[in-house]
Amino acid sequence: MGNELLTGDTLDTNGRFLTRAVESLGLAPRFKHVAGDREEDVILVLRDAASRADVVFVTGGLGPTEDDLTRKSVARAFDRRLIFHPELLPPIRDYFARAGQEMPPDNERQALLPSGAKPIPNPLGTAPGFILEDGRTSVIVLPGVPREMRGMYEASVHSYLASRFRGGETWEVRTVRTTGVPESKVNELLGNLLDLSRNPQVGLTASDLGVDLRIRARAGSRDAASGMIDALVEDARARLGPAVYSEAGEGLEQVAGRLLAERRKTLAIAESCTGGLVGARVTSVPGSSAYFERGIVSYSNESKEALLGVPRSILAAHGAVSPETARAMAEGIGRSAGTDFGLSVTGIAGPTGGTAGKPVGLVYIALAVRDGETRVEEHRFPGDREMVRARSAQAALDLLRRHLTGC
Repeated sequence: MGNELLTGDTLDTNGRFLTRAVESLGLAPRFKHVAGDREEDVILVLRDAASRADVVFVTGGLGPTEDDLTRKSVARAFDRRLIFHPELLPPIRDYFARAGQEMPPDNERQALLPSGAKPIPNPLGTAPGFILEDGRTSVIVLPGVPREMRGMYEASVHSYLASRFRGGETWEVRTVRTTGVPESKVNELLGNLLDLSRNPQVGLTASDLGVDLRIRARAGSRDAASGMIDALVEDARARLGPAVYSEAGEGLEQVAGRLLAERRKTLAIAESCTGGLVGARVTSVPGSSAYFERGIVSYSNESKEALLGVPRSILAAHGAVSPETARAMAEGIGRSAGTDFGLSVTGIAGPTGGTAGKPVGLVYIALAVRDGETRVEEHRFPGDREMVRARSAQAALDLLRRHLTGC
């Protein structure tokens, strides 16, 4: 809710969180609206949503200023009066007091709620949320600040929804992640598993990094629903093979990191076209210092020679984007770091720099194994610069993962 969402200046991370959060309750998201800072538009959206849904979430517009329209709009949409709740003011005053400030008078607006609404405490901010039940519909209003919204949902809203809408059945949701296989091929291989009339249900979500399987099962107990998903995942893995890298929604950096830690192996990375993306993903995992020794971004030929020991003769004969250079980069970083693995990426991310022989999207990835062989892979990634870089980083981590698992 707000002009910043309507114009795209702010991304709607709240909607993504809430749609995922309610899945375990068996609540299927049906539609999403973004309304700007115009009261009549907000009222129109609210009335339309309430006519079609059992639960309506509203985030944003609960601040203390004149353009924070949500309280007033909800009250008008459902023919309620705004009622002042003095008991809501002490937590707001305390919030300012902890910062050594007095509460501005405008913040008193945040103690106004539509008649019949139940307040939702906000321990992380000043704006209390509220729940308004109107017939069969629960309108749940939360602040737009993601940290506050998530904390309030987890502390108060989830239990409310569970008590009101969770019947005799339990829902379980799991994300299975794949990489290296296009969505059309995943669809072909899964075949009848994608029948939406079956239980569990499987939905596909494609991104630059791969294809996710979102599996939702309902049963009389959590164990039963989980068992149904286990059986389906086993079937899906048999059909998709090593393309499956996680059955718990993890990123490749988490999977590869755990494998390195379990095997007590170490890694160093040399990157060119990815500019540090692989290293950034590896080090985003807590505890990665146990297995990650160093990362070097060697963009120029001179740096490849000076920092990684790539022979000048290889660069002259084959160029920076070649299997020979990728091999030398991986072996060089592994040798200088003294690690079990050296991983390298070199390619042409575009949009310029490509030739007929070496087009944009051509990428070489190499994995050097201490006291073992070096493996080099060639990829030709479609898409713009950021897509090529993202897919290159994913492919590099997957090469490491496949080696560690013996795929």
